[in-house]
Amino acid sequence: MKMSLFDHLNNLTLNKVELNKNNDEETKSYTPYMISRFVSMCDMYIPIINEINKYGNVPAHIHHRFFINLLPKRKQYFKYIKKSKELNEEELSYIAKYFEVGIREAKLYINLLSKDTITEIIKIYSYGKNSKV
Repeated sequence: MKMSLFDHLNNLTLNKVELNKNNDEETKSYTPYMISRFVSMCDMYIPIINEINKYGNVPAHIHHRFFINLLPKRKQYFKYIKKSKELNEEELSYIAKYFEVGIREAKLYINLLSKDTITEIIKIYSYGKNSKV
């Protein structure tokens, strides 16, 4: 039976089950990059991720043993942080103009605003143009 990423994460944290090196499906489904990516979503584990990343490409069974020994035994929820909302340059300049800030600050504002608010701001400045808003 092929294991999912979440099965591997549970084996590292909750179940504390060693990776079976003799089972090819189990070792192939264990991807150190994705495991590190999800574990790094929890801020307190970032130093652990840094430590294993110092050694470059570590074999899967060593990577697994490293995490199984360092992560505490408990049910852990790794909330995946998604990429922020993206707008084109023109829409971004509308938001910067509305709040009277620079483009860099406008990118930060986008993450705080709801979609409805963003579309309203864009409507104000794109009135009369051939806009999809």
